[in-house]
Amino acid sequence: MNANIALAEIVQQIKRVIVQMPPESYQKPLTEFDGNTLGQHFRHILEFYQCLEASVNSGIVDYAARERNPVFETNPVIAAAAFEAIAHRLPKFDLNLPVQVRAEFGSDDRPCYDSTLGRELLFVYDHAIHHLAIIKIGLSCQFPEIQVEKDLGVSPSTIKSRSKIDN
Repeated sequence: MNANIALAEIVQQIKRVIVQMPPESYQKPLTEFDGNTLGQHFRHILEFYQCLEASVNSGIVDYAARERNPVFETNPVIAAAAFEAIAHRLPKFDLNLPVQVRAEFGSDDRPCYDSTLGRELLFVYDHAIHHLAIIKIGLSCQFPEIQVEKDLGVSPSTIKSRSKIDN
């Protein structure tokens, strides 16, 4: 599977969850998340993809300085549409394009490191899987009526490993 197919698949997984969520569930502060919401996690995933896309023009990826748009954490319909749009735009870029990633270690010093658009796409893909695992916990605790795939939030390498054990 290539990066573009993986991106399309994870966006479809996300959309299959989001479309089941009424805004009040999407926006509900969850005790499991110290009062944060599922919508905030979806926004966070989306904005890493958007930040990466924006870096194509500047050549610098700065995840810490990404634009944070609260509409994506409050409106599941708009968030789903934004995920769909990113899945159509990102595959058009050259994954070998060199970029600089600005680090955030909590100090004023923010060094840049060499990377590529493809390597960063892998990072935001893995980052999305991590947050989908957290989202899955929130869904199972608070919204068991929402259908989620067994492999939501599970790394492809774990899925492969499990299938070898099961066979």
